[in-house]
Amino acid sequence: MATIKDVALRAGVSQSTVFYALSGKRSVSQAVRDRVSEAVTELGYTASALGQRLRGGRSRTIGMVCPWPYSTSDWLVMELLSATAETVNQADHMLGFYMRQLEPNEILELVQNQVADGLILMQIRRKDPRVEALRDTDYPFAIIGRTTDLTGLAMVDFDYEQASYLAFEHLVSLGHVNIGFIAPFGNDDPGYLIHIHHGFERARAAFDVTINRFECGPTIEDGIAATSALLEDNPQITAFFAARGSTHIGVLHALHARNLRVPDDCSVIAISTAQAADWTIPRLTSVDVPLAQMGHIGAQLVLRKLAGETVTDQILLPAHLVIRDSTSPPKPTGRTYAEGSRSKA
Repeated sequence: MATIKDVALRAGVSQSTVFYALSGKRSVSQAVRDRVSEAVTELGYTASALGQRLRGGRSRTIGMVCPWPYSTSDWLVMELLSATAETVNQADHMLGFYMRQLEPNEILELVQNQVADGLILMQIRRKDPRVEALRDTDYPFAIIGRTTDLTGLAMVDFDYEQASYLAFEHLVSLGHVNIGFIAPFGNDDPGYLIHIHHGFERARAAFDVTINRFECGPTIEDGIAATSALLEDNPQITAFFAARGSTHIGVLHALHARNLRVPDDCSVIAISTAQAADWTIPRLTSVDVPLAQMGHIGAQLVLRKLAGETVTDQILLPAHLVIRDSTSPPKPTGRTYAEGSRSKA
C-alpha cells in the first residue's frame, strides 16, 4: 500500500508539500499540485480521498478515544466499537479509534490538526484532564461516562450503582446469605467503578447478609484467582457476584475446577452484556450493560453538534436485571464448599 512518503518520492517533493497539496492548507504552485496528483493516481494512494475531504474543510471523521484494558479482540470492545462505527458510517463519516490513553496535549493536537471533526471520550475519570482541555473550546465532543462536574457536557452513561445493587438484591431474594463479591479496586478510576462500589455499600446497608469482598483486576485470570481465594477463606459462600470486566468467566472456570455446579452448588451473577451472558455455560444471570446503545448515543451527540445544534444532553441509561440460568436458591444441605474443593484435588 502506497504511503505519503512514496507519493513525495514519485513527485519529487517533500512529504509536507504532498500534505499541503492535498489539503489546500497552504499555497502550492499548480505545477507541483499536478505532479502530486499524478503520483497519487499512479500509486493508488488511498489518502487522496481524505485529501478531498480536507479540502472541503472537514475530515468527515469522528475519533473515539477508548483506552480499553482488554485486547481489541475482546467481545466487549467489538460490541461497542461496531455499533459506534455503524452509527457514524450511516451519517457518511468514518470512525477513528485511539486504543490508548491520550494526554490532554495530544487531544488538543487532534483538534488543532483537524484529524477528526469531533471526539467521543471513554473511560472517563472523576476529574478528567482530557475533558477539561476540551471544555473551554467549541470543539464537538461527547463523553461516555461521568465526571464530577458535568456542567455543559454532552454525556451518556449506564447506572452502574443501580446495577450493582440489583445484583445483590437478586441473590438475597433467592435466600443467599453468604456472597462472594469480585470487586474492582476501591480506588480505581474511571468513575463507573466507583459507582459499582456505591451499589455495594447500599446493598450492605440494606441487607442482613455476609458479603465477602475481593478486589482485583478485570481479566479472566483475575476472576479465577479471586474466586479461589474467597472459597479458601470463606467455604460457606453460596453465590458470587462478578462486577468487572471478564471476571465472571474466571468465576465459572474456578467453580468448574472444584467440581461445583452452577447454579446447583453455587450461583453466579455479573455485570456484563447480553451478548456475553448468552454465550456462557450456563447462560449467565446478569445486569446487562447496553454498550451498543451507549456507543450509538455517544456518536449521535457528536453528530448533532456537527450539524450545528447546541447539545448538552446528559443521559443515564437504567439498569435491568436479566435472569438466565446461573442463579437459584442455595442448596439446603450441610455440605461445605471446602469439601467440594477437596473432592477435585
